[in-house]
Amino acid sequence: MSKTVRLPNPRLITGIVGRDIVKDPYYSLNKLYNATLEELKNLPASYPYRIETERLTKERMSLLENAKSVLEFEKSLNARCIENVIQEAKSELLLVRKLPDWAPWEPLVEEAPEEQWKWPIS
Repeated sequence: MSKTVRLPNPRLITGIVGRDIVKDPYYSLNKLYNATLEELKNLPASYPYRIETERLTKERMSLLENAKSVLEFEKSLNARCIENVIQEAKSELLLVRKLPDWAPWEPLVEEAPEEQWKWPIS
């Protein structure tokens, strides 16, 4: 039994060298966004990155759900092509999976140098 493609991709090419067309972008993005939301649960609830990434991901999921076409979804994001949006979602998911190992929300091991954020550099 074949699955129904909810938002078929109308393009034959992306116009970007090395970037292939995704035939069912709705399925790909829905899967990526849900995985990202699930992985974000491994980060502290008060961590600003988690809060903002959850907000953005849920917003994009809503746009995806309400879009009547791939072109409408792209336009709502001001995106050139849906394949770029899918690549961004993949990269975000990879980052979210690495963050628990890095624990950037924990205090610094030692104080940062006093002049670290001074601009311009002398």
